[in-house]
Amino acid sequence: MKTIITAIIGVVIAITLVALYTRYLGGKTGATVTSWWRTPWRNAEVGGRGGSLHVLGWAVDLVPASPDIEEAARAVGFPVVVNEGNHIHAAWWQS
Repeated sequence: MKTIITAIIGVVIAITLVALYTRYLGGKTGATVTSWWRTPWRNAEVGGRGGSLHVLGWAVDLVPASPDIEEAARAVGFPVVVNEGNHIHAAWWQS
């Protein structure tokens, strides 16, 4: 039971931090968050990879893709920032 409670607390903290970071990024860079938390079913619908961090709420997609948004995402603490052409994918770690 303690493990489940710890996991839930960790997920809530992670989702809260990602929400704060993406709100900051949008305000600072003019970026729009196009994808954040997804159900496994929605992840499959949009062609997301199995094990996607979006399913945990630990990754975001931002548009427009630009070096400014990449730099800002790294500055607020996202260690993984990938320009995927039409958007920036930012995550807490590589999935």
